[in-house]
Amino acid sequence: MRIIRQAVNILKESFKGLRRNMTMALASTVSVAAMLTLFGFVFLLILNINSAVYHLGGELDKVVVYLKDDLSTEGINELIDDIGKDERVKQIQYTSKEKALEDFKEGFGEKAYILESLPENTLPASLVVTLKDLSYAGEIAQEVKSNQGVERVDYHYELVQKMMVFEKGVKYIGYAIVLILLLVSVLIIHNTIKIAVSNRQREINIMKYVGATNSYIRGPFLIEGIIFGLFGAVLAFFIVYYGYIFLYDKISIQIQNLFGMGISTPDEIRNNLSVIFLCIGSGIGYLGSLVSTERFLDV
Repeated sequence: MRIIRQAVNILKESFKGLRRNMTMALASTVSVAAMLTLFGFVFLLILNINSAVYHLGGELDKVVVYLKDDLSTEGINELIDDIGKDERVKQIQYTSKEKALEDFKEGFGEKAYILESLPENTLPASLVVTLKDLSYAGEIAQEVKSNQGVERVDYHYELVQKMMVFEKGVKYIGYAIVLILLLVSVLIIHNTIKIAVSNRQREINIMKYVGATNSYIRGPFLIEGIIFGLFGAVLAFFIVYYGYIFLYDKISIQIQNLFGMGISTPDEIRNNLSVIFLCIGSGIGYLGSLVSTERFLDV
């Protein structure tokens, strides 16, 4: 019963403290929300870039060879035989002009009827050359290009390399800004709790003289800080989550059509994002409060 009574008293004192310092409490909540909002968008950007790199990574061991329209069937077979003899090649898949157009239409879904008005099929036939090792891509591409029946050769290695560099840049810049905002959030909560402790210094001294422990005295301030962090986390979650829903509805279909891959859906990121925000928010609040109370109570 004593433990329950103490817990109830700590909670009561926490909410009293929130009412006494409403302005600073609001500033603390907003600072945490701002930091987590920026962190959330950086996190989702990096998540989707990583997904794109992983998706394209599955294509890295492939070289796509586009063939000229005037290349005969015999020429195609000879080219396939020549490439297939190479020990670095694992598999070759041929796609005719007709199959290329059919696959292209499938990408449009219900709007495929738009392509029916095309006067002719301008898509080239192609060979998808699967390699035994990624490192062979550049060499094979250069060798195949010299064939007179080849229009052009594509492979994704350089693109993925550029995306990885871009991802690192976004990660470092974003995390640097988030770190600065994190420190600002902790500092604001620290000052808020410090003011609350200063305003109650006489009451705290009396409590210490009658035998109250530091843990009991510190409890309300720690809970205040955690509440600041949780409120900020909830606010940031709604901003990031519904902002992501808005962006997803605007760009997901275009990205699917352009790159042949989707981005993470709002449902996929909702639970993880909420847990991350609540943990970081409450952690920031606890840390800011702990730093403030250590100095004033250990006397």
